[in-house]
Amino acid sequence: MLEKDFLSAKIKESNYDTLGIMLDADLNAEGRYQSFRNVCIGDFPDMPKQLPREGLIHTKKDGKRIGLWVMPDNNSKGAIEVFLKYLIPGLTTPVWEHAVKSVAEARVKGSTCKECHLDKANLFTWLAWQDEPGQNPGKALTRKILDPHSDTAKPFVRWFMELYQLEHLINL
Repeated sequence: MLEKDFLSAKIKESNYDTLGIMLDADLNAEGRYQSFRNVCIGDFPDMPKQLPREGLIHTKKDGKRIGLWVMPDNNSKGAIEVFLKYLIPGLTTPVWEHAVKSVAEARVKGSTCKECHLDKANLFTWLAWQDEPGQNPGKALTRKILDPHSDTAKPFVRWFMELYQLEHLINL
């Protein structure tokens, strides 16, 4: 995704007016933004030097738009799984805590799960204990097992709706 030729080609395709990109921050949200900016600066020379806290939406003079959201929140380290864990409804908090403890115990007992994958292991363990077990996060969102209307989701939803100019469809 962050290869210069890939994004530049996508931006120039005539069937794209808007291109939205989500990246995991991993350990450094600002570093991920700088990598993205370096790739896009030729096509978007006036792109801001810092990632806006509310996500990037940038429009060229020709009307082409590009957006970037760095998971989980454009600021924190982590990935989409960190964002998704905050969509777990409050009533299931004890089950979430048990999933985290279970993953930790599995590691003590010899699980080969790397530390960098703990957020993913915790989320998918929790999802394995829902009805229906083992759903992917997208299905869990559509079935409202994860709460897409949580306060944590609102900034991302606002960015998405603004990027694709859909604000009129929901009350932000």
